[in-house]
Amino acid sequence: MADEISTEVCTRIEGKLQALSSTFSEHTIFKVPRRIYEVNEKAYEPEIISIGPYHRGNNHLKMMEVHKVRFLGMLLGRTNGHTAEPFVAALRGMVEKARNCYSEPSSISTEDFLEMLVLDGCFIVEFIHQFFHGNKDEYVFRVAANLDRIFHDLILFENQLPFFVLWELFGIMRGNERNFYVKCLLQLFAVTMPGLRVDAVYDYNSIKSVKHLLDLVRGNWLPSRVVEDHSRAPKDGKWSFIRSATELKEAGIRFKKGEGNTLFDIMFRNGVLEIPMIRIDDSTERLYRNVIVCEQFEKEDPKYLTEFTTFMDCLINSGKDVELLCHCGIIENWLGNDEAVATMFNRIGDNVGVSMKFYAQICNDVNEHYNALWNKRIASLRHNYFNTPWALISFLAAAFLLLLTLLQTTFTIFPRH
Repeated sequence: MADEISTEVCTRIEGKLQALSSTFSEHTIFKVPRRIYEVNEKAYEPEIISIGPYHRGNNHLKMMEVHKVRFLGMLLGRTNGHTAEPFVAALRGMVEKARNCYSEPSSISTEDFLEMLVLDGCFIVEFIHQFFHGNKDEYVFRVAANLDRIFHDLILFENQLPFFVLWELFGIMRGNERNFYVKCLLQLFAVTMPGLRVDAVYDYNSIKSVKHLLDLVRGNWLPSRVVEDHSRAPKDGKWSFIRSATELKEAGIRFKKGEGNTLFDIMFRNGVLEIPMIRIDDSTERLYRNVIVCEQFEKEDPKYLTEFTTFMDCLINSGKDVELLCHCGIIENWLGNDEAVATMFNRIGDNVGVSMKFYAQICNDVNEHYNALWNKRIASLRHNYFNTPWALISFLAAAFLLLLTLLQTTFTIFPRH
């Protein structure tokens, strides 16, 4: 009896190991880790439309299911009234491959999963067409709030389709001109992501490295290979956090709006810290958080946006630091509240792993300048005695009285004849 139990357990374990080895390596679309998700749950949840299985069926998203069908009908109407058969047939053989891309198991039947791929994928295709070329749908495009929410929902980390599904649909629509849709997708998000490269060209081989839409956008937002310079990283790998913007200013470091193409192009030279302009609005935290969690699943370093937000978190401790950076033209605050911007940067890295590589040398250079003996003394003097206008006035008055006292003493000891 004992041997039978052991054999049964071994068989079960071997079956689980085989199932794991055959699917685990294929996962490309994950759920947000709980420790990160709990910091700001709303940042990762779609507001109006579900894409893929993770949020499918949520009550507040059901309204858009009807509009997905409407968009499919519009797409078919543009293709001489074709039925959905070409799309269904093309994706039928991808169901299992697509299902294995999701790390969380789904109870959706094969038929429902295939229908989801067709409706969600064709919605994105028709959305692109209408945005750039078609008669814009009354409900989706004329209600600004809906349009904005769809934009942001499409690049949520959990709200994704495997990109090979979209690539296949692009091929059905435009044959070998699939890059037309890739360029359109990048242009959709270029406004909210300054420096996003929109001229990317992919082929059958290079597209395999793109996991999903968010991955496509993130990959074309990173610094270009010309800008990327790993020699900036210290050879010993050591680095330390920098002081806040107001403290650095007190030490004589000046801030300047940089001219770089992306927000990652930060430079420090001759005591001047140059940072490209950053616009902060209601959607910024949501965008940053989803790109950051996407980076957490990447093996490669640097993790650019994670490092950038860590760098800004160092610079910003309070609303005064935000006010300073706004005054220098570095931050464009559309939230209207400096403390709200400070809170965003202070919390955005909570429970996120940090390893500074891309900005490590800049941090070290800034610290070296700040810790220089003369700069440190000036900073201490400014912080302790010149931190308010009244303190400065009191210091000048005291200095003036001391000067008068010295002059009086001098003339007493050495009277003029």
